[in-house]
Amino acid sequence: MPHRKPKKRLISVQSLLIISSVTLALIVAGTMLTLGQHGVNNALKAALEEQFNTIGMMVRERARRLTEPVQSQLSILIHDQITTAPDLSTRLSRLPVFSEVLKSNSTIRNVYVGYPNGEFFLIRKTDTDLIRSSFDLKRTTAYLVQTITQDVDGSKVGEYRLYDADLHLQEVRQKPDYIYDPRERPWYKASEKTARSVTSSPYTFFTSQKVGVTISQRSISASSIVGFDATIEQLTSEVKSLQMIPGSEIAITEMDGTLVAYSDLSELLTRNAEGELVRQNILSLPSPILSTAARKMGMSSDYQHDVIDVMGEEWVVSSRPLEFGTVTGARLLLAVPADKLFASTRKIIRDQSIVIIVILALFIPFGILVIRQITKPLRLLSKDVQKLASFDFNHPISVSSRVREASELADTVERLRITIFRFLEINRTIAAEEDFNTLLVKTLDEIIATTETQAGVLYLTDNEGKALVPFASRVQNGHPMEMDIPSVPLSQQDSLLVRAITKKGAENVSASWQELEQMGLENVKEALDEPASHILATPLFNRSNDLVGIILLFETESIDPTLMRFAEALSGSAAVSVEARRLIAAQRELFESFIQLIAGAIDAKSPYTGGHCARVPELTKLLAKAAAEAESGPFEDFSLSRDDWESIHVASWLHDCGKITTPEFVIDKATKLETIYDRIHEIRMRVEVMKREAEICSLRNVLKKEDIAFDETTLQAELAQLDEDFAFIARFNQGGEYLDESKQDRMNAIAQKTWTRTLDDRLGISHEEWHRKNRTAPAVLPVTEPLLADKPEHLFERPESEALPEGNPWGFKMEVPEYLYHRGEMHNLSIQRGTLTPEDRYKINEHIVQTIKMLDKLPFPKHLRNVPELAGGHHEKMDGTGYPKRLTQHEMSPVARMMAVADIFEALTAVDRPYKKGKMLSEAIKIMSFMVENQHIDPDVFRLFLESKAYLIYAHEYMNPDQIDTVHIADFLSSRNSEIR
Repeated sequence: MPHRKPKKRLISVQSLLIISSVTLALIVAGTMLTLGQHGVNNALKAALEEQFNTIGMMVRERARRLTEPVQSQLSILIHDQITTAPDLSTRLSRLPVFSEVLKSNSTIRNVYVGYPNGEFFLIRKTDTDLIRSSFDLKRTTAYLVQTITQDVDGSKVGEYRLYDADLHLQEVRQKPDYIYDPRERPWYKASEKTARSVTSSPYTFFTSQKVGVTISQRSISASSIVGFDATIEQLTSEVKSLQMIPGSEIAITEMDGTLVAYSDLSELLTRNAEGELVRQNILSLPSPILSTAARKMGMSSDYQHDVIDVMGEEWVVSSRPLEFGTVTGARLLLAVPADKLFASTRKIIRDQSIVIIVILALFIPFGILVIRQITKPLRLLSKDVQKLASFDFNHPISVSSRVREASELADTVERLRITIFRFLEINRTIAAEEDFNTLLVKTLDEIIATTETQAGVLYLTDNEGKALVPFASRVQNGHPMEMDIPSVPLSQQDSLLVRAITKKGAENVSASWQELEQMGLENVKEALDEPASHILATPLFNRSNDLVGIILLFETESIDPTLMRFAEALSGSAAVSVEARRLIAAQRELFESFIQLIAGAIDAKSPYTGGHCARVPELTKLLAKAAAEAESGPFEDFSLSRDDWESIHVASWLHDCGKITTPEFVIDKATKLETIYDRIHEIRMRVEVMKREAEICSLRNVLKKEDIAFDETTLQAELAQLDEDFAFIARFNQGGEYLDESKQDRMNAIAQKTWTRTLDDRLGISHEEWHRKNRTAPAVLPVTEPLLADKPEHLFERPESEALPEGNPWGFKMEVPEYLYHRGEMHNLSIQRGTLTPEDRYKINEHIVQTIKMLDKLPFPKHLRNVPELAGGHHEKMDGTGYPKRLTQHEMSPVARMMAVADIFEALTAVDRPYKKGKMLSEAIKIMSFMVENQHIDPDVFRLFLESKAYLIYAHEYMNPDQIDTVHIADFLSSRNSEIR
């Protein structure tokens, strides 16, 4: 309910801000405290990261300490004479040096040398039960020397030598099955390419079942490769000693997650499905912490930090790359329990939170009280604004407030409501009007009414953009101005219109005689009820900032800046209307040009179609117009909207668009044997060959006997028969004569006559034809061929995509021949009537299938959705025997039935087709009457066709005068035809 406004004193918002600033200060203090707490956490995280970095450096250092001595010893051994020792005895003499290397470094398990000729020398520690059992060694055996040498015959000899701790030989074992070529090993190949030492990725040693690496280096003489197998199990102990907090976990992995070192040595190795001992993958660890971290952070080699939750417990995890020696691609993974790591920090945060809560509990009630007083009018105003958001602009804003800014805001919103209300009224007008010319006039009326000006003129730019052409002139009561308004050239720089365009904004001047004269509006004052004192020009620009027009408003009073801005805003709606009008017109013209282009291409494709695509639309429209004007009969309720007329126009022009896919050699097939050329010439040449063969045969007989006269008589008779046979073939090739059973028998008999082919018929042909001929094996030349035949290569397979299965999405019900084309000579010559095989006939009829498919793919707007149905029904018959969908009369729309009549009549009377003469008018009508009797065309449409004189109007426009004879339509409107409904 409206409230009576009490007398009140407005106060400034500054006073209220002083009160609320106290609360704001507390909030800021709390915010700073929170930021401080975040700072503590960040500092702790930085310290943690630093500690993680320290651990990483320590691991790298300890890993370096494990591998560096091995590298040093290797760098010494590459100078040893064993690297160039030519025989086994010389190499065995260096055993003391090798044994000292093994004694001095517990990580080295094996020392070996590979030679370029494939020989191999290795000394191995035997200090574990696993190794002793693997090689069947005594407990007193301290070293096992494995050698491969080359015999004089080039064969390899493998031997094992067992030594005690003092290098006394215990036993020599011949090992013929010891086959090992060091040159094939990765360590040998890698060291061959560089003078630097090469360290392999960690792996599990086969004999000792320990994790280690192979370190190898080319000898100084480059004649051999020296290698060590060194374990890295000590790295696990080193890693375990670096646990920063009890319960934390550390692991070193390769990039694929395979463990190199782990704080729990018992979990480092596991057995695979084959029972082999392999290193555990971190994702398979029983402990879920590091496996979860690895899954979340992936196998990236970048530095990463994260917090994960494992079984309800938070862990801080870190992943970073690690290198030791020449091994790269390793990764150090650390996990620390968050509750132990952040225990002290969380206590600080908890204490600070308690302090903040106490402060908020004291000041919130006071803050709420103050805020309510400030925001009460704003809440009321918000409800009114929500009504505006719901497009309810009918209720005025009635919010009052003691706060000056709130009161001014309410007044501003009220003005905004009124402005939007006026804009919506204009938009409703634009949305409700379908005709764009009427729309522009109504838009001008709304702008005049909304701005409360006296009159207005709407100018539009011409097509060349050189002048402003008046489109509409209106006065305030919605009536046109009673005066002629000339165009204004844009080259006229002094006019108000051109100045407004240059400024790209509203331009306001007094309505002086000079201004009116420049625009050719000297008589405007006589056309208005009151003389205008001011003129406001507002240019209209489209989205591309191109000028599309200008609005001229006349006002009796001075025009203030507010009205100018309002007019500029309203001009946007007018600009949209103008642009939409031109855009839609351009789109329609473009669409129409595409239609004409397609139809013209179809008519130009073959002389047998002529101007068919252009004439059928005219006759269809004549029938549709006659049906729409019918006041009684079957079409008394038939009516067409503007959209319906557009559908008829598009459908009739595109009714044969599928013909663009029909091959010309099928459409133009004038003889039975014609494809791209007439194959009767091939038959002619075969007959010529047969005649030559007959002559040759006759001459050979002459050489053998004396009765020359008899052979000559026989020859002439045979040649005459061949001429007669070819004439018979040629006559029926033309398709003008019916081929009855007796003539078919003669054709079959002629086909059995033979000729001799001596050339390979697979030479010089296309790739596709070669594949068709290759369906049968090539014949041995020379070969006897029948004069006429149906061969496998005459059959063209139908692609799967051209099949029309039952239930296809288009509803086609056509019988599809098995083959795409059947070019068999007998198959074609056996056509009883005409020149087309079933395959040819289907290919021609298929144009309507392609028409529907093509039109179905087009994204027609809603009012043109029935175009495929209209265009695709002109070959249907009223009894359901037509194609492609076998629709009946009641399943077809009236327009589709009209188009069928138009298509048939045009085809019967067309004179621009070279294969036939156009029918006389009466003859065409008579033929169509028989089609009515046979239920091929609609009797109602045929009656309309005759009674409306559509046939005669069309005849005078498109038929030759000598075709137009007298038609007694009463003969065709008899009960015999009219009963066919």
